[in-house]
Amino acid sequence: MVFRRIVARRTVLAAGLAALTLSACQSTPQRPAPRAIDFSNFAPIVLNAGSIDVVSAYRPSGGKHVEDRVPLPPAEAVRRWVGERLQAAGGPGRVRVTIRDAGIVEVALPKTEGVKGYFTNDQAQRYDGRIEVEVAGEVPDAGPGTASFRGMTRSTVTYSTTVAENISLADREATLQDITRRMIEDLNGRLDAGIRKDLAPMVRR
Repeated sequence: MVFRRIVARRTVLAAGLAALTLSACQSTPQRPAPRAIDFSNFAPIVLNAGSIDVVSAYRPSGGKHVEDRVPLPPAEAVRRWVGERLQAAGGPGRVRVTIRDAGIVEVALPKTEGVKGYFTNDQAQRYDGRIEVEVAGEVPDAGPGTASFRGMTRSTVTYSTTVAENISLADREATLQDITRRMIEDLNGRLDAGIRKDLAPMVRR
């Protein structure tokens, strides 16, 4: 009888541990696909300029940069924004868009130690995104009755989020793309307002 009770207890304990292990190993629910980065719902900002140039002054430095793992990296999202939101109407004016920062940095987070850690699905990494863009406009003096103009606006946006240690590769990529989308949508509103205010003499509509 004693032997049977010991065996029964061991069986129950093993079953309990198996259930806990299965629970710990199960993946988190899959995230929905991120929304596409698209500005077709916004009217273009029409500028009195003959050209709109995009220059990247961004150089990754410090930390573990992972923006190259994003299907549409932040710098490319900025270029898409320029292509869809800024429109040159012609004339002697020039506009230059400079990408100062367009990075996403991965930061490792502390994990739960010991036996408890074996059954805990920790948040393993934090992703910190940052985009900084400068838009400068210049209209040269074209002679009597005309006035030169030089203006600039700059905006910086950031977004951070964490992911679980058992996140799938697909969900990780979706998370990184979502960071980019959130930042570029924020940047869209900020630069729209900044251009209309600080480059007002160059804005046709």
